[in-house]
Amino acid sequence: MSLTKFVGLLAGSTLTLTGVSYAAVEGNNDTATQISELKAEIAALKGNQGEQWLTEQRADQIRGVVQDVLADSNTRSSFQQAGGATAGYNNGFFISSADGNYSLKINALEQVRFVWNNTYQGKTDGPDGNDANQWGFENRRTQAFFSGNVVDPSWKYLVGIAYDSQSDPYVSNGDGDPAFNLYYAMVTKTFGDGFSVSVGQMNVPFTVESNLFNAGSTQMGDYSIFEYMFGAGQQVGAMAKLEKDAFRVSGGWYNIVQTDVSGTIGQSWDNADNQSIAIASRAEYKVAGTWDQFSKESSFKGEEFGLLIGGGVIWQNGRAQNNDSTYNANPLGLTADAQAKFGGFNLIGQFLWQDGYPGTDSSSSVWGFNVQGGAFVTEDLEVFGAWAYADTAGDGGDTGSFGTTNYLQTGANWYFAKNSIKATVMGIIPLNNDAAQAGNLRGFEGGVGLTGEDNNFSLVCQLQVMF
Repeated sequence: MSLTKFVGLLAGSTLTLTGVSYAAVEGNNDTATQISELKAEIAALKGNQGEQWLTEQRADQIRGVVQDVLADSNTRSSFQQAGGATAGYNNGFFISSADGNYSLKINALEQVRFVWNNTYQGKTDGPDGNDANQWGFENRRTQAFFSGNVVDPSWKYLVGIAYDSQSDPYVSNGDGDPAFNLYYAMVTKTFGDGFSVSVGQMNVPFTVESNLFNAGSTQMGDYSIFEYMFGAGQQVGAMAKLEKDAFRVSGGWYNIVQTDVSGTIGQSWDNADNQSIAIASRAEYKVAGTWDQFSKESSFKGEEFGLLIGGGVIWQNGRAQNNDSTYNANPLGLTADAQAKFGGFNLIGQFLWQDGYPGTDSSSSVWGFNVQGGAFVTEDLEVFGAWAYADTAGDGGDTGSFGTTNYLQTGANWYFAKNSIKATVMGIIPLNNDAAQAGNLRGFEGGVGLTGEDNNFSLVCQLQVMF
């Protein structure tokens, strides 16, 4: 019986009783007993109703907490992917308009290292009159990148600023002193179906490492000696790219595609080193894996198998006013390469031939190769090695003879948070006497940790932070 019916019954009984005369003591006792029983039953019903109400209230509260948790989880998930979020972190710190049409992402690379170098020369007759042992610290790279889109997600931009202690294939310090440099300044329009066009200062598509965003994605913490010698670096121009699931092709027209040791970037239309025609192209076929796997050189444990086969070509035709008329400034270069990822172990093989080398006689051809690989011995410790060989001898005489470059690089990486935080220890060993005097495209001696004269051994210890 419900509480309402009991209250109504009690009220009716009470009214009836008030209208009855007090006839006998026995009748009064029976009525009092009934009233007491009714009161007890009503109290019990109230108690039961109250407990039920508390139970329902508690259930409502629990449902509310669960809904709040689920809503917070959905918010966090969409926040990481910028799906409706306005700021956060997703492979870089970002800020975005609510509709996603305007965005800015900030990334950075910091590398600090210690280098110790030993030469064959005597203790009192070392390089530049110094001791045969040289060592010191340097801020190898401090780089910041700003990217995003404007108007709508199909219009993308990328700008980078680099402060480097040494030149490398992609950043040239000119006179060798630490300097600020422009490192990327490009606009890309995506047209859908994997096709895009980019203009500005960008990596020239040619070698394996031209696919890497910066040196932080390399296996050894720096570009290979092969890349220093033969990479086309960065230039200003226009490039078209088509990327599908199994292949991608890039091709561009630039001011220059390969220069001498100065590493000139043709920033202006009337730069003295600009070529009449300077083109570069790279094609790749992905046999297995994902494109993201090949945005870095190492293969971490647990990753799927990946295999990529590629090749590149560069060619330029110089102008009469080029300031290096004595030496070959117009090489035709061809590369072929392969990369394999085994989920904890990787291999890279590269080969190059070109009919000339900037700074050598125009009639001489050069060639070289690089074999590189690494293996994880634990979840966080990777050992690696590379052998770079190049014959850039030329024809000798006044036109330049750079001899043979023959180097081993070997060491280990300790990954604290994959490439975001890693420590590298690397040894560099020349394998022949000519290697210390060998010519190079962008002065790789200082960049990789060598003095450039009679190197015997060099040790590099580096800490990297990248986000």
